[in-house]
Order: sequence, then structure tokens, then C-alpha cells
Amino acid sequence: MNTAKLWKGILLLVSFVVVLVLIFLPIYGDRQNGLEYSDNFFNSLAKGSSNYMPQMRKLAQEYVGTPVAVELAVESGYQAQKTALLYTEAGAQVEVAGPVLKINGDLGNILLQSVDDAEAMFNNQGEQLRDRYQYHPQEALKHWWGSFKNMEAALTKQKEFKQAKVVTEVMSRALEPAYNFYGIVPASVGANVALLTFMLVFYVVYTLWYGYGIFELFEGIGLSMEKSEAKEEV
Repeated sequence: MNTAKLWKGILLLVSFVVVLVLIFLPIYGDRQNGLEYSDNFFNSLAKGSSNYMPQMRKLAQEYVGTPVAVELAVESGYQAQKTALLYTEAGAQVEVAGPVLKINGDLGNILLQSVDDAEAMFNNQGEQLRDRYQYHPQEALKHWWGSFKNMEAALTKQKEFKQAKVVTEVMSRALEPAYNFYGIVPASVGANVALLTFMLVFYVVYTLWYGYGIFELFEGIGLSMEKSEAKEEV
């Protein structure tokens, strides 16, 4: 046994556990534990770098005046009725027959309306959608996304590949970030460099901390690993 290494390993592992307990205590901003705090922090940074609304608005404006006529089948009559409200607000003509919608309208205006709704949600202003459609704002974005997915397939079938592509882009760069980051306050990396650096360095150090603790403990009780070389037989 190596007493010095044994106590070093024990000290490293005990301190590792103490820090682990501190991480899980709800003592970080708004009574969060360390994992919740770091998760919200990185979500805020991700949201701060995911605002593509101005680019999507500019892209949608390029299609103002482009007619679109599609028939979309959704999951239920309820979803069809709720989805119809979105397209009616965008100035399109909508016929609902059970779970099927027949939509005739201006593609650019439809895209612009979806970007308006997405931007309101991205800015945590869901009450605008609630007032506009009279139902839950996140549900509105789900109906936009679901109908756009069907519209992309319908336009591809019509061989309107350019239009299908822009619908997909608005889905992924406007609707999805707005839905996923709703309720999160955005933050910039530049304004949080110190905290970001600390968290990344701490993660690496804490991982090594545990590994070295186990290594020193095992060496302290006389366990070690060695590379053995095979002897060549004559």
C-alpha cells in the first residue's frame, strides 16, 4: 500500500462528492440546481444565436404575388378548423371538409404571416397569437408546422421545387426555433464569455477530478496496471 496516494485518492473522491451535492442543491438563480441553471444558460445562448426572423421575412417577401393552390390532409377535423384560422388570417381562401383543407392564396403572404407568428413567439409574446386565433399560441405554431410539412409535399408533387424549398426553410429557421425556445430569455455569447469559459473548463476539470481520484485510490491500495510484453519463444 501507498498511504500518501491512498489519502490523496480519498480526498479527491470525497471533494468530488461534496461538489456533486452542491451542484444538485437549488441554490442557483431562481432556486434552480446546477444542472437546471447550466441547461437554461446554454439554451439562452443557443436562442441568442438562432434569430433568423429578419432573413426569413426577407425571403418570404420575395414570394409575395406567387399564387399557391394545395390540398392538405391533416390528422383531424379539429386540427383542420384550427389550421384554417391561420391561413384565413394570411388572406388565403380556405375550404374545410373534415380533415382536409383546400387552400388558395398568396404564398408570400402565407409565409409572412407564419414568420410574424413565429417572431412573436420567439420574443415570448405568445399573447399576440392567443388574441389572434383564440387558442394556445404553441398549438398555433404546431398547426403552422404540420400544414407546412404537408404543403412542402404537395408542392413537390406539383414539381414546384423552389416553392417547396422556401416552405421548408421557413419551417426549420422560423417556426422550429420559435416553438423550441418559447419562454427562454435570449443571451449573447459575447456578454457571457467569462461564465461560458468557466463552465466549459469546470466540466473538463471535474471529469478529470473523478478519474484521478479513482486512479490514486487504486494505486494507494496496491492495484496498478502495467503493459506486459510477450516473450518470443524459440
